[in-house]
Amino acid sequence: MIKLLLLVAALIAGIVVGPMLAGNQGYVLISVANQTLEMSLTTLILLVVVLFGAFFLLETILKRLFSLGSSTRGWFSGRKTRKARQQTSDGLMKVIEGDWKQAEKLVVKSAKHSDAPLLNYLAAAEAAQGQGDSSQRDEYLKQAADIDGQSLAVALTRAKLQFRQQQYEQAMATLQEIKQDHSRNPILLSLLKDCYLKLEDWKPLLALLPQLEKAGVLQAEEVTALEIKAECGIMAHLAKHSGSEGLMGHWNSLSRKAKQRPELVACFVRLMSEQNADSEAYGVLRDTLKKNNDNNLIELVPTLKLADYHPAIVRLQDLLRYDSSNPSTHSALGQLFMYEQKWEKAKDHFEKAIALHPNVVDYGYLVDVLEKLEQGQAAADMSRQALTLALPVKN
Repeated sequence: MIKLLLLVAALIAGIVVGPMLAGNQGYVLISVANQTLEMSLTTLILLVVVLFGAFFLLETILKRLFSLGSSTRGWFSGRKTRKARQQTSDGLMKVIEGDWKQAEKLVVKSAKHSDAPLLNYLAAAEAAQGQGDSSQRDEYLKQAADIDGQSLAVALTRAKLQFRQQQYEQAMATLQEIKQDHSRNPILLSLLKDCYLKLEDWKPLLALLPQLEKAGVLQAEEVTALEIKAECGIMAHLAKHSGSEGLMGHWNSLSRKAKQRPELVACFVRLMSEQNADSEAYGVLRDTLKKNNDNNLIELVPTLKLADYHPAIVRLQDLLRYDSSNPSTHSALGQLFMYEQKWEKAKDHFEKAIALHPNVVDYGYLVDVLEKLEQGQAAADMSRQALTLALPVKN
């Protein structure tokens, strides 16, 4: 714009000054080597103006040409980008559809001109694993990491794919590397929880549970269920490697609240019984039943091999004083009286248990007792009733 104004100003000056100098033009002599050039001052001025205008015109033409070249390159570049976007979109759809081979081909082909090549390589990694090619999967993940080595998405994708491939230890290691910087990420925490469960790594799982609840990954009921599962897992590990003594020591180290949970008591009692420590198991069970008459715990009493069942019978009879209509207590007493061959008492409790809650197992016990009492017809009647109970109801 400035050059155009100068050119216009020069032309105006030439038009104005030219006539004024028409009668007194003067002359200009230019000598170069052996050549001389002579002209009037007015001609020189007009020549300068024309040359300046020609230069300006040439500059404008060149700019237009270069601009056209840039636009052409931009159009071709834009075309590649648009094509890459479409291929990426198609490739991601193929990933969702499970067409792994075509998905890999599309997302890898379009990665170079993609707006988000990181996404392309992550999708390619999933497609490679879908085809069972773990080495190619890792290569795509490496290419993604080369683009952004600090990307949470890359690490989570790697961990997810490792987990799906049942590479639980590798997945856990991947997650542990980023946990410090992303300790509140719900996907990371959920994946880490799943790894601990698969590896039966119970202590770290217990430590992780508060974070899982705080991040909203688990509800309070789910946390409680996992606490019980983890504590039982720890006890099972101790029973296997340290026997009943190690298991008893661990139980004594638990908090009072933990030792009052019926699920944990039941787990402890079963494991101690498997270690032939039924007497010690009953001691814990007896103390718990003083405060908690949970049916699952009551049903465990007759499963224990005790030298003397009388204390257990007395404990269960005490429970009946507070709740005489508990079928589990009657069934447990019936079994204990069977062990002592007190058939009439066993018969009485099994009949009460069945009246309160018909149960095929209790029918079976009652049939055995009736046979011991030589009441064959009654035993046959009970067998038919049990069979009716066991058969599905016809519509």
